[in-house]
Amino acid sequence: MRAYVRLELRRLARMPGLLIFAVLMPLLSYLLFTNLHGLTGQDRDVAATYTMVSMAGYGAIGALLNYASGVVVDRSIGWMRQLRLTPLSPVRVVVGKGLAAMVTAIVPVVALCVAGVLVNDVRLGPVQWLAIVPLLWFGALPFALLGLGMGYLATAQTVQPLNLLVYLGMSVVGGLWLPLDALPGWVAAVGRWLPTHAYADMSWQVAFGGSPTVTDLLTLAGWMVAFTGLAVVGFRRSVRSTASL
Repeated sequence: MRAYVRLELRRLARMPGLLIFAVLMPLLSYLLFTNLHGLTGQDRDVAATYTMVSMAGYGAIGALLNYASGVVVDRSIGWMRQLRLTPLSPVRVVVGKGLAAMVTAIVPVVALCVAGVLVNDVRLGPVQWLAIVPLLWFGALPFALLGLGMGYLATAQTVQPLNLLVYLGMSVVGGLWLPLDALPGWVAAVGRWLPTHAYADMSWQVAFGGSPTVTDLLTLAGWMVAFTGLAVVGFRRSVRSTASL
């Protein structure tokens, strides 16, 4: 599987536009939201830290969903047919693609954390930084699997609208754009169980002196199992449809 991951990383190196988009949009949103902190009822220092985590997570999720859902292209060029001839199992193919996708997630995480320090003077302790950066990076893995699942199951015409709907929907309802307390009650109730909220809340907790909660960990783990199943089912279905051509 290591050879497969290396191959995917070489393919990723030929997609610089993906990383630019994943950094530029969250960064601009961060600069905007931290100048509109009054909308959330937070003071500027709190808003700068809270939004830094939100937009870093937002960028990481966007990068993963866009890269992973690109498997639609793999299907169109016959790459799925080639993978079918290798000894790799569906689970190993999915995990390998997901691991390669994780490289895209670290770039917006680091960029937004640096922007938080340089632009908004965010000050956290060394232990907090050492916890937040890995949490934002590795905690985003379920979204790579979600992107793979959508890429394997959707068509070239539907994958981008579906991707955008899921991305924006889960980001807004999950509290990445505004705190859940600023959303209608029923929306906040739903948002607390979304993977986007559990993912970001782990880092919010650390940033404000706490630690990840058991509820967040279990919620994210549950979604990861579900997204892994979706990706494996999608891969198998895609292979079957490719084999029938």
